[in-house]
Amino acid sequence: MKNESSSWSLIKGKDIPTTIELDQVFYEYTFPNCKILDIGCGTGKVSIPLASQGFCVTGVDINPEALQMASSSSVSYECTQSPLFARTDATHLPSPDASFDVAIMQAFLTTIVSKEERARIIREAHRVLKPGAYLYLADFGQTWHSQIYRERYIRDLPMTKEEGSFFAYDEKTGEVAYVAHHFTEKELVFLLIENGFEVEFFKRDTFVTRTGNLINGFVVVAKKS
Repeated sequence: MKNESSSWSLIKGKDIPTTIELDQVFYEYTFPNCKILDIGCGTGKVSIPLASQGFCVTGVDINPEALQMASSSSVSYECTQSPLFARTDATHLPSPDASFDVAIMQAFLTTIVSKEERARIIREAHRVLKPGAYLYLADFGQTWHSQIYRERYIRDLPMTKEEGSFFAYDEKTGEVAYVAHHFTEKELVFLLIENGFEVEFFKRDTFVTRTGNLINGFVVVAKKS
């Protein structure tokens, strides 16, 4: 399928799903004043609170409206150092090698419908992380026991060409809003280890989607090897 970046850049900022909360395990891999990169930061749901806790945070996203909302929201927080926000494609991050101590991908890879592009994104995260630094990742897992998702996976497979990928529709217009991908444990782990990381923490979880559905999820911390 084609790159969906252009579709995500056009979604209204308020409509970008932001249902997953940052797992507490994240803080076990941080330290005071560490430099954090929030990849696919959206409206700043993760970036802004972290900056208010004293971390040095840079958030990147392809959606200009979401970034404007993030910048506006950050003003109301009492941050020792305000987060920086930049518009960019995650396959070409505007940062030098070994710039960050931690990178975050919170429900971001689910929006990337190409296996090749996912691999490029992970390699790019690897590039900008310091040696021995960490990638924190939380994302949706395939949920075959749910009739809703089982039917979507099967229905859309002829068009998406990848198991676990399906169309998400705009509730108001009924039109396709974007394509989402749900991972298997094996798929997610090999995506990381084949692109320069070693998994240090892995947890199965249950998340709530933007429409209120319960879904399998994974929380992963991987170390740059």
